[in-house]
Amino acid sequence: MRLHSGNVVGDNIWLWRADHSALAAGERANYPNISPVFWQNEATEARVRTGLEVNGDDVTIYGLAVEHANGHQTVWNGERGRVHFYQSELPYDADDEYAKQNFRGYFVSPNVKDHELHAPGVYSNFRNQEMKVTTAIECPDTPGVHVVNPFTVRLDNHGAIMSVINHRGPPALHQGTVVRPRPFD
Repeated sequence: MRLHSGNVVGDNIWLWRADHSALAAGERANYPNISPVFWQNEATEARVRTGLEVNGDDVTIYGLAVEHANGHQTVWNGERGRVHFYQSELPYDADDEYAKQNFRGYFVSPNVKDHELHAPGVYSNFRNQEMKVTTAIECPDTPGVHVVNPFTVRLDNHGAIMSVINHRGPPALHQGTVVRPRPFD
């Protein structure tokens, strides 16, 4: 989804690239150990480059979830953006290219001077292979950009998110353990 307009208020938005699909009659699950009743989508299926791209100024969203896009989950280019609660799962079917291209759960463009992101959580559950994403959230390190109470967690399977925000904070290596940046990070 792309928002080009400014002065927009959103409430409870969930943008989801399907990570699974119903099986057709007689079709077998491709990962029966994960679910015997669903097809687990692969990176080449149901492709979505970015879940949300915001280009307008003065956009506020209350409750935003963006999941499983094949690139950045959220890209914010507009000024004076505000997000109150953000939840994101990186794509389960990510491959080495995903990590090499430095995709993020939440990306604020380097030219943005004013932005607030409250309570963002970015999760990993890399189903297909061991991989490492260098950081969950990337934003300009400038006085007008504020990220409040960010965290990440490894839900299951392979790989890890190696830092919470702007390459600071510890990695999320252990299943189910919430990781937050330390005050000095």
